[in-house]
Amino acid sequence: MKASPLSSLLIVAGSLLLAANLTAQPAPPAAEFPAASPACTLKQRVGLTDIEVVYSRPGIKNREIFGGLVPYGQVWRTGANAATKITFSTPVKLNDHAVAAGTYALFTIPDQDAWTIIINKDASQWGAYKYDEKNDVVRFKVPAAQLSEQIETFMIEFDHVRDDSAVMYLLWDQVAVQIKIEVDVASKLVPQIEAVMASGQGQTLLPGGVVLLRPRLGSAQGEPMGGCRHYQPGGALCGVSQGGNSRQAG
Repeated sequence: MKASPLSSLLIVAGSLLLAANLTAQPAPPAAEFPAASPACTLKQRVGLTDIEVVYSRPGIKNREIFGGLVPYGQVWRTGANAATKITFSTPVKLNDHAVAAGTYALFTIPDQDAWTIIINKDASQWGAYKYDEKNDVVRFKVPAAQLSEQIETFMIEFDHVRDDSAVMYLLWDQVAVQIKIEVDVASKLVPQIEAVMASGQGQTLLPGGVVLLRPRLGSAQGEPMGGCRHYQPGGALCGVSQGGNSRQAG
């Protein structure tokens, strides 16, 4: 007995639906394993500048590190996986070398007695395979200090944080390298102080716990009084003129 065209069509449609259902099955969940070199994001505020470092942290794992896994005299990504990225929200100085606000790759060239620090414009690199010296913003050398204890996992950290400076450390195995970071607090702070004093309202807290009180308006001669002349980083009092007041917070 011959099947009707309609029956044939229904059989074909049913077969297609069955095939679609079979192929539309959800994929099995992917297994997630621990990273060999875990990612880390480090944030530090120095004065009025936000600094962020994004890097991966390899471990020694019974390997020879400097002069072995990380060859002397060659550009290193300063970590593992993608090149280490460092971001500054304002212009800074690194060991007296000016760097504009922005995001950069942090490369290094380790050597036995000193490391070359490299700030490079190309911040989206995997490793140092496509490193191009033409994109360097600054490069300078710093001493490499020997530690008495071994640091198993590569570490970047900040210490000696002040109103206008901090020290960034690169630490791994028994080697420590430090980079001084300086920021310009006054150029950002003075306009804020002037705005507060001009408004005649409220008070503002300066670094170092100094409270700048609003100026008294008017004088015996009917002239406005107050006005901040300067701010000295490190928590020094802000110089005020003609009746503007400042005091140390207790």
